[in-house]
Amino acid sequence: MTPPSRRVLLGLLASGAIAGAGCLDDSSEGETDENDHDERGPDTDADDTEGTETSPSGTGNGADDTEEPDGDEDDSDQSNSDEDSRTGSVWETTELEDVLTGESFTVADFDRPVFLETFAVWCSTCRQQQYESATLHERTGDEIVTVGLNVDPNEDAEAVREHANEHGFDWYFSVAPPEVTRSLVDEFGESMANPPSAPIVLRCPDGTARRLEDGVKSADTLEAALEEGC
Repeated sequence: MTPPSRRVLLGLLASGAIAGAGCLDDSSEGETDENDHDERGPDTDADDTEGTETSPSGTGNGADDTEEPDGDEDDSDQSNSDEDSRTGSVWETTELEDVLTGESFTVADFDRPVFLETFAVWCSTCRQQQYESATLHERTGDEIVTVGLNVDPNEDAEAVREHANEHGFDWYFSVAPPEVTRSLVDEFGESMANPPSAPIVLRCPDGTARRLEDGVKSADTLEAALEEGC
C-alpha cells in the first residue's frame, strides 16, 4: 500500500483541528447561556417582589384595615347618660333618716323646691344661715322644703337632734352617709364638705339643681333664688 503523501496528512490534521474548535465553541456558548440564566433569575424574582408594600395591619396589600367605631357604642353611652339624669345623683336618691321624726326620705321625693344645707353642730356660721332659713319658712310655709345635712363624721344623730331642738329648727335634719357627701363634693365642689362656707344647693321639682353662692344668705336672697330658678 502506498503511504499517503505528506500533503494529504496535513490536510486531515487541519480538518480535525477545525472540528475540535467548533465543539469547544458550542460548549462554551452553552455554559455562557446557563450562567446568564442563573444571573437573571434572582433579578427577575427581585423585580416581582419589588413594589409590594406591607400595610400596618400586616395584610401586604396596602389597604387600610382600620375598623370604624361602632355607632351603637355612642348610642349606648348616650342612653346611660340619659338614664343617669332621670334617676338622679347619689345625694338625691340615697335614703336618709330624719333625726327628729325617724321618717325615711330621699331628696328626690319632694315635688317642691328643696334647699339642701350642709352643716356641722359646732359651726356658728351654719347657725346664722339656719336662722335665715327659718325666716324664709315663716314666709313661704309648706311651699318649700329645707334639709339640714350634717357632714361632720364625728357627729351623730343624737347631736344633730339636740342642735335642732335647742334652736327651734323644725325641718328635715339628717346625718349624711359618706357616699352622699362624696356625691355632693363631686357635683358641686369641695366646700360642700366645709360647713363654715354655709353651702346650700337648690333643687327644683324638675330635677335641676344648682349651688348658691358661699357665705350666709339672707331670707331675701333665698327667696330671690326661688324666683330665678324654680
